[in-house]
Amino acid sequence: MTSESWWQRRSQCAKTLLTECYANSMGPLNKIEPRLGAALKHLLTRPGSMARAVVAYMVGIEMGLLEEGARAIACGIEYLHTASLVFDDLPSMDDATHRRGGECVHLAHGESAAILAALAMINRGYALLWQGVALGNSERRKEASEWISQCLGTGGVIGGQALDLNSWASSKDTASVSKVAAMKTADLLRLSVVLPAILGKATRREIQMLDRLALFRGLAYQAADDLKDVFQNSMTSGKTGERDQALGRPNLVKTEGTEGAIRRFLRLNAIAERLQKSIPATFCQWQILDKLRVPLPVDMEELKIRLAV
Repeated sequence: MTSESWWQRRSQCAKTLLTECYANSMGPLNKIEPRLGAALKHLLTRPGSMARAVVAYMVGIEMGLLEEGARAIACGIEYLHTASLVFDDLPSMDDATHRRGGECVHLAHGESAAILAALAMINRGYALLWQGVALGNSERRKEASEWISQCLGTGGVIGGQALDLNSWASSKDTASVSKVAAMKTADLLRLSVVLPAILGKATRREIQMLDRLALFRGLAYQAADDLKDVFQNSMTSGKTGERDQALGRPNLVKTEGTEGAIRRFLRLNAIAERLQKSIPATFCQWQILDKLRVPLPVDMEELKIRLAV
């Protein structure tokens, strides 16, 4: 068996384990209020790619975390990620209709049930993170707690969402788009990659380089998402498209044009590739980070035809 196929099998086993953890960590849904339970079931049976969770789990294992701790951190991150998507889709934010290939939870079960379900996911997500922190390196628990607050708070995901909603209109330039992407999207990836490294045995050099890698992968992810918003429909991307244009939200295609956005995406990916290759460890050890790669979401030949028309 090749190294690549071994890692693929290990990654798939991790995804299966974490999908089960994601589905069951909320506890029995039949013991809570029925509408809330239905909204939670809607979310827990549509786990998405689980890429952040798989990477967090496997980085944790590589860094010497107890399996229970790595699993708790991974599942907690996925709960928090899912909650962020619920809020992102609400009528007061992106007013989306589709997510993860199905109807948004606020349309299927009502806004109030969707908001309460997202809050339940956040509550449980933090509880799982603290379980993982408690099982990690005792000398780094304070640092880990501060990292969680930095990535998820007003200087991270929440602040990025606020900029996305309220501050974009006054500064429509590439720097503003990148700032929103760094906070709203990249910080969650930084949490997924760096938190298990902090709680494990990672060196300061490894933590620093993993952080930079996650930042550039996150920026590339958001660049791809901007292209999807313009060039893919909900059937292709799994979520509502053309929301940035309709709502006047940050989008690289709007600020740099299609060719400029593609060039930036490719440049971000190239920087991330160089960073990943330079992490001071064996290539096999960090092969799991390949899961953070994002393919160009635009068929170049189809794009040429569309632009010509």
